[in-house]
Amino acid sequence: MLAEVRMDALKIRATFVRDARLMMSYRLVFLLDWVAIVASVASLWFVSRLVPASVAFGGGHVATYFDYAVINVAFLTLQGAALQCFENSVRNDQVYGTFEAVLATPTRVSLVVLGAGAWAFTLAAIHIALYLAMGSLFGLHLDRVNLATLALFLILAVTATVPVGIIGAATIVRFKQAAPTQTIFGRASSLLAGVLFPISLLPLWLQAVSWMLPITHALSGIRGAFRGASPADSWPDLVWLAVATIVLLPISLVVLRGAIARAKRDGTLGQY
Repeated sequence: MLAEVRMDALKIRATFVRDARLMMSYRLVFLLDWVAIVASVASLWFVSRLVPASVAFGGGHVATYFDYAVINVAFLTLQGAALQCFENSVRNDQVYGTFEAVLATPTRVSLVVLGAGAWAFTLAAIHIALYLAMGSLFGLHLDRVNLATLALFLILAVTATVPVGIIGAATIVRFKQAAPTQTIFGRASSLLAGVLFPISLLPLWLQAVSWMLPITHALSGIRGAFRGASPADSWPDLVWLAVATIVLLPISLVVLRGAIARAKRDGTLGQY
């Protein structure tokens, strides 16, 4: 049992190192990510100078637009990682000719999923840390963060969104084409999840659509954590994300296993 766990850890580490080296090999793109974060934080700060503080930004407490927006934009990075990493990993492995070889080994599909997300979520965490560090230089308040609430919402934000990315990867395996999940969820989140403005400004029918997006509940809870809210204070969003995880994660893994099994039978696993 211990040997199996050690082997699984080595496989995840190998995938992590590979993905990190691939990213680092494109140094200009890697550096531009940091420049984009600095520019984004600065832009939000200038916009916040035009918008007065309001209870709409603080969940019933007066808060500045900058605090509201920079936290949302920073943690929206988690959704991007969850949606992109699995699709990108499958496509890259197909292009490099390693996808079929990996699945020919006694490696569980769930382990392949974990390996694909290891570097992506590490990089997302680094991006979030830079957002918060830059935000603090512009006046972001970080002195009331409830770490327990923040940790819970970070975990559930990932686990509730990852299934969409896994199903997107299954689409690539089965149909050799990526589903438009990244585009749809990215655009929907920017408009409907309360990233740049409170969802209370939306028409009621769009608020209902917003309620169905995992990132809406994740960002709501994360903003609460930065105001010092306890897990009990944020229980509706916690329950929503937990239920979404329990329902969607097993379904997505079944879909991915089915797509891989079908591709193996058709002999198209390595095609793209």
